[in-house]
Amino acid sequence: MDQHNLSKIKRRLTKFRGIIRGLVLGATLGAVLLIVYVTANPLINLVNTLVRGPQAAFSLVRDPQGVLRASRGRTNILLLGMGGANHAGPELTDSIILISVNLESADTALLSIPRDIWIDSLKTKINATYYFGEQKKAGGGLILSKAAVEEVTGQPIHYAVVIDFDGFKQAIDLVGGIDINVLQSFDDFKYPIPGMEEAEPEELRYEHLHFDAGLQRLSGEKALKYVRSRNAEGEEGTDFARARRQQQVLIAFKNKVLSLDTILSPIKIKELVRTFQNSLKTDLSEAEYISLAKLFFKARNETIRHGVIEEEDPTLGKRGLLIQPPPTNYSGQWVLIGRNGSWDEVHEYVNDFLYKVQ
Repeated sequence: MDQHNLSKIKRRLTKFRGIIRGLVLGATLGAVLLIVYVTANPLINLVNTLVRGPQAAFSLVRDPQGVLRASRGRTNILLLGMGGANHAGPELTDSIILISVNLESADTALLSIPRDIWIDSLKTKINATYYFGEQKKAGGGLILSKAAVEEVTGQPIHYAVVIDFDGFKQAIDLVGGIDINVLQSFDDFKYPIPGMEEAEPEELRYEHLHFDAGLQRLSGEKALKYVRSRNAEGEEGTDFARARRQQQVLIAFKNKVLSLDTILSPIKIKELVRTFQNSLKTDLSEAEYISLAKLFFKARNETIRHGVIEEEDPTLGKRGLLIQPPPTNYSGQWVLIGRNGSWDEVHEYVNDFLYKVQ
């Protein structure tokens, strides 16, 4: 092969890598896995031709077990969702989900972690650890958040991804919205309006959210409200219900991106890449997130397992793993701690959830 043609192929490969990078970052959200797989074959051929091709492209043909960090056969990824510049507490992580994948079987488990958990070693809530880490140094947010989740769950966190909610909304709108089956109708009369945190009278600070039960198409804005609602009346106001809604939206988003309407649209793919690149931060290398995407591709919706670290609720007779201590002991803050004063029970639950698969 002459030098001119070799340079031409390398330029094309570099361009393709940019697309793959953006798409697979989205795969960390469980979203763009099939696209990566479909584009793998031409890249594999190029890599076979260009023996010295980029490491990221080479990882497409490598066994993920030889690329990804793991413990006891599982790779654990921390997914954080934060408000971003247009929201109060822009660097507070409103959504915290542990994604654990078995490197051999691709068994995938999603574990939601309540944002009000108190991290005694840091003297703050778990949702503030990203903010404080970033204050110390750029990239410190992912490091400190991973350490906090490791303390609570007893599991090593190998990687982390953070996405701001503006990017979340844009990505959902780019694929034409997502289809969600709302299990039961609910109202939230205290959903905060961005920029109105200090408005008077107080009722001006909130909007009324209402969701009807049943299958419906949600825009990015509506989907964001669906997963962020914290003050719904009845059972939908619990952390368990909120965690279920967050996981439900992740799966629906993955399904929409995997639809032919999306994967056959170069314009949508290009815009998704741009959105992910502008909205995501991660400590995954190119080789690692491509290998991770290969694993996610193998996972089926019906076998993805869902779990929540729940709060105790005496009124419902529910014996959860977390309790609310007197706020006076925590500078008046509403926090959650381990039921027996330690994380031992939580560690046992998380270990069983990840490793004792039925």
